[in-house]
Amino acid sequence: MSVAIIQGASGSIGFALAQHILRHTNLSVYALTHQPKSQETELSERIFQGSNIKDKERLSVLGEIDISEERGLQDAAKLVEEREGKDKVRLITCMAGILHAEKSLSSIDPSKALRQFQINTLGHLLTYKHFVPLIPSKKNFEKLSSEWSSSGDPAKGLVHSRNSLCLSMSARVGSISDNERGGWYSYRASKAATNQITRTLEHELINKNSSALAIGYHPGTVITSFTKPVIGENAKPDPSNGRFDLKQAIDKMTNVMSKAKRHDDANEKWGGRCFDWKGERIQW
Repeated sequence: MSVAIIQGASGSIGFALAQHILRHTNLSVYALTHQPKSQETELSERIFQGSNIKDKERLSVLGEIDISEERGLQDAAKLVEEREGKDKVRLITCMAGILHAEKSLSSIDPSKALRQFQINTLGHLLTYKHFVPLIPSKKNFEKLSSEWSSSGDPAKGLVHSRNSLCLSMSARVGSISDNERGGWYSYRASKAATNQITRTLEHELINKNSSALAIGYHPGTVITSFTKPVIGENAKPDPSNGRFDLKQAIDKMTNVMSKAKRHDDANEKWGGRCFDWKGERIQW
């Protein structure tokens, strides 16, 4: 249970999350990116740059993973299993996403709308299809955790000590009940569909006695190249209103990740739900 999978690792949040995991845990990171294989070494070096990470064998960058094409994800999962063995994946994070923000019906472009579903929704589903089988069952989790060395849980609190975790990057705009402004038809719909995948995945994880739970996560507005076309080039952090720089966003996200756990109390359930940076549930 020593492996973290980061889908979308060349994007701003996925990249920063890879750095955080390498700095603060003992997990090995498999960083999946759509970038060419010829750029794998460059991406690795950028992840390590300025991080003071000495054990560079803990990072593997896997390039040319187009998450809209199943074969790349299938091959990547096979590689992880061959290198690490079964029952070694502790964390799967689906970070990849694209945004085409339509303001009205007249702006709908079917090809762009379909592409958002391919990346924002089906890409997550296919990632889970091939990597969830590498997560240990509850029974195997208990056995493996009892064998942890004196250094303890390799996740070091990033993931709750009693479970594994599947996390999908969602968005508040994917909430139907929270839609008070309209617009962004296909992006909203793709995120609503991602929430449904998270909910349905959670049921399968329970039914198959997996050690994992599945959650969606809304990071607020993170100032990156992804959001600048919407919020402007000169946007500044405003944490009180949910706008963060990258470091603030990673701190918020990893804090929520560390709290997500299985709980019998219906009022405290995490699995199959979507949470914001405060750790507050977002209604569907």
